[in-house]
Amino acid sequence: MLAAENGAIPGAKVGGMADVLHDLPLALAKLNIAVDVIMPSFGSLIASANAHWVANIDVDFQGQHQRVAVYRAANPKLENSHFYLFEHKLFNGSLGAYSQGDAQRPFAEDATKFALFNLAVAEALSQDFYTDKPRQVFDELPSHIHLHDWHTGMFAALRAFDRRYRFLQDLPCVFSIHNLALQGIRPLSGDSSSLAAWYPSLSADLSPEQLCLLQDPRYYNCVNPMRAGIVLSDKVHLVSPSYAHEVLRPSSPEQGFFGGEGLEHDLQVKLDNQALVGILNGCMYPDDMQGTDVIADRDYSKLGFVEQALDKLINWQVGKLEVRTQDFIAQSRLLQWQSESLINLRNTKGSKAQQAFLLTSVGRLTDQKVMILRHRFSLELSDKSLRGKTVLEVLLTKLAEHDSHARFVMLGSGDNNIAREFADIAAKHKQFIFMDGYDEQLSKQLYGLGSLFLMPSSFEPCGISQMLAMRAGQLCLVNHIGGLKDTVHHLETGFVFEGEDIQLQGLSLLATFDKALSMSGSAKWQQMQQCAKSVRFDWLSQAKRYKNALYDLA
Repeated sequence: MLAAENGAIPGAKVGGMADVLHDLPLALAKLNIAVDVIMPSFGSLIASANAHWVANIDVDFQGQHQRVAVYRAANPKLENSHFYLFEHKLFNGSLGAYSQGDAQRPFAEDATKFALFNLAVAEALSQDFYTDKPRQVFDELPSHIHLHDWHTGMFAALRAFDRRYRFLQDLPCVFSIHNLALQGIRPLSGDSSSLAAWYPSLSADLSPEQLCLLQDPRYYNCVNPMRAGIVLSDKVHLVSPSYAHEVLRPSSPEQGFFGGEGLEHDLQVKLDNQALVGILNGCMYPDDMQGTDVIADRDYSKLGFVEQALDKLINWQVGKLEVRTQDFIAQSRLLQWQSESLINLRNTKGSKAQQAFLLTSVGRLTDQKVMILRHRFSLELSDKSLRGKTVLEVLLTKLAEHDSHARFVMLGSGDNNIAREFADIAAKHKQFIFMDGYDEQLSKQLYGLGSLFLMPSSFEPCGISQMLAMRAGQLCLVNHIGGLKDTVHHLETGFVFEGEDIQLQGLSLLATFDKALSMSGSAKWQQMQQCAKSVRFDWLSQAKRYKNALYDLA
């Protein structure tokens, strides 16, 4: 497997794809399939993976000789499985796996480093198995190549069109799409980060028909690595069945729908050729959790973890270029709320009935995740109480009216503009505690302590957060799309809203939130909690589908 993330290596996780690269090999191992994961080192992963040098790979990239070092580490949880980390100065950016990029040259830095990474992997396989040289990197030839997201799309292009690497066509190639919205689009030429700059010889040798398969269908002067992965791989995998249907329709952002993002025709062709498969991601259910009554243990006295997490997040914010008063006001609310909760807990001797309603959210700050919350209602709306307000502001008002002690705790980082907007709102609404950053332990506690988990994504290929919340016995409030639709069922294991455009989605979210508040603590609510906690999206079941539908193994 080639990927940009791997949750099995400390420091190599950014999003949900890392969880897949951690969990899936463990499940496949139970089916006698050994997985090696290959990724860039990003400067820091060699030490955290305890990897050792095995070889240097020489390639021609951007018209120059480049040397890429390869390091290997054993997967500590599996026998006969390894991590391979490719080291080069281009991979060692200060921002880790991904850079924010320049608005004038989106994906420029990332696309270049992954273009080199893909070339180095192809060359390493070539030297080990298709030359007379002694093997340096890999002990044995893989039976399959499994690519993950646009970062590995150019490997499929090299496999298909570079004469030096066409032997790779003997190995079945699978391409998994975790986020179709990010495609790594760059110019065909005329830029240091372009197809012609990365691979001068390949670019010059491409026939018009071959070039057509690499071009973005909307921007003919651009190469699209995501499209290359889709068109040039043998099988394409979407990470939930519902998302696999949604991507066959064109996106309509003005209506709040995100589908094929310009690649719906290519995906339809794959479906017609029986080469498009939707398989839901799984979730790990450790044995030590099976007997734990997480719901009964939903005790706010455990909020002692907050102080350490809060200190870490405030220190993280101080390191930013700009820190605003609103950020510190919002953060200080968390300590105030912790103090109030503990005092209330002592006064009531921990009675669950006295514990305040806790709405939680953990995730990246992107339009994908929070566009609906940011939507501002029309001034023409018939309900005057909504006019000119954002969905989030109305939700916070409803939360305060339900319970003056209730809180909404959101943990996330990403888009700085969204972070500033939410910090401003948090400064005005004591119910809202927004933490701009990420802390693994804090996120786990929020899954376990929350009353209701909010995940109003505008599109969600699969989603892992809702699974983690359900695993802990926390009900979820989600949009009726993608993997959320496949995992949360309305009034059975959570609450689901839907609407034909973003304004109707916002109104539906608020109405569904009202429904959830009215049911909170009831017998039906407790029954739904137990149902949510008992649902299993186990990886072994999903791994069997990988084996049969993607790898064609009996």
